[in-house]
Formats: sequence, C-alpha cells, structure tokens
Amino acid sequence: MERDVLERIFAGSIKPTDLKLSALQSITGNFSEKQIVGTGGFGIVYKGVLQNGQVAVKRIKNNHTIDEKVFRREVNNLLHVSHKNIVRFLGFCSHTEHKVFENEESRDYIYAENRERILCFEYVNNGSLEKYITGLQWDTRYSIIKGICDGLQYLHVEKHIIHMDLKPANILIDYNMVAKITDFGLSRMEENAQTKSTAGFSSPGYTAPEYIDKGKMSVKYDVYSLGIIIIELVTGQRSIPDSNSVRVFHIVGGLFLQI
Repeated sequence: MERDVLERIFAGSIKPTDLKLSALQSITGNFSEKQIVGTGGFGIVYKGVLQNGQVAVKRIKNNHTIDEKVFRREVNNLLHVSHKNIVRFLGFCSHTEHKVFENEESRDYIYAENRERILCFEYVNNGSLEKYITGLQWDTRYSIIKGICDGLQYLHVEKHIIHMDLKPANILIDYNMVAKITDFGLSRMEENAQTKSTAGFSSPGYTAPEYIDKGKMSVKYDVYSLGIIIIELVTGQRSIPDSNSVRVFHIVGGLFLQI
C-alpha cells in the first residue's frame, strides 16, 4: 500500500506528498549500491522501480546538518513547481529515528538520532547535458537552450526561486531531447547556508566572479551561469574558445553561412 501511493503520484492521479521511508527502501532495494545512478555534494541518487515506471530517489547525506525549517521551505517550493522544463517532483520523506546505547565504561546512556531526508523525482534516463555539449545539430542545441531559458524564467519570475548551482550536470535531457532543470534549492538546505560564500557550494566555471566572495543571492547569479552554458552549446566546446578560432555565421535567407 505504501508503494501504491507513489505509483498513484507517478500516474498523476494524486498530488506529490510525504512518503514512507519503508516505501523508498522497498523500491531501491534498501538503498542498494546497485541502484545508485549518481552522487553529489549533498546526496546519493538511487533508481527506484515502480510497477508503472521509474523514479529518482535523492537521499541527502547524513553528514550535512539540515535545518528543518529550511528543508520544509524548500520542499514547499518543490511542491508548487510544475513546468515541462523542470524535473517533476513526486514527494519527500522526513524520518527521524532515536536510538539509545549504553556506555560500558561510565554506565551512562548515549542518545543518538538518525535522520533521513529524502526527495523523490521523475527519473530522466537520457543523462545530463554534460553528455551533449558536443555533437548536436543546431536545431537540437537551440531547442535545449530555449528549454533551459523557459525553465529558468519560470523559476525566477513565477516562483521567485534562485537555482544557485546551474550547470550542465544539473540539467537533465529526456529521450525527446527536452531539457529539464534539477537540483535547485538543495544548496540552501544546509544549515546557515545563507551566511556562507557562494563559492562554498557552486561549481567552478559557472559562478559569476563578482559573487564568489560576496555570497549574495540574486537572479543575476543564475543568468551568468546560463550564459556560460549557452556559449558552450553554441560553440560546442566546454570552455570559452579563443577569439581567433571562433567560426562566425551570418543568417542569409534562413541559412547559416560561415564567413
């Protein structure tokens, strides 16, 4: 029955909601290493298998001190996000278990707390944009760029959400080559993250230089990252090319002509 709730969410018959830890354990083989599909600074992603599809289960690492108010705020953001260029959110798990251990030397008891904070998303099984910087036809590159722009505009304008770590690894591509932004807001979950430098959780090469030391959140931060991604997709290179090697195109009669 616990898995049935997630399957109904996946089918679209009910809205995303809180999920039982046992259900997420069941669909991932108790978080088996065989089910790992990705790792990051904040967690490990497992593939979960349902009767009607597959999901991505992001288990936040226990070594991160997650402020509960921040976690709930970010989950609330995810619950209200729905866009074709944003990875679909399916639910969350906030589970805390308390254990007591006896200290043999002092005969005192040690109280330990094991916290599980888990997010569940649709599984986008065509990899991240990192795989597609090179080798794409122009119309596909254009479609991906437009999709990223549409998704980012939706987050900024309609939901007032700043991603803060926009990069190719955080943009997934589905089998129809549709771009889907993921992992927005995770950087804010770490306790007191708002007081830390942006360099503490952002990615080299995609972080605006003027924000590295200031740690100030702004939509401009995401726009800079977007610009780097667009340059990479347009040029087909993972870094800004030398001006002497850039191929210049003019549009004549709807055709791209190299000069």
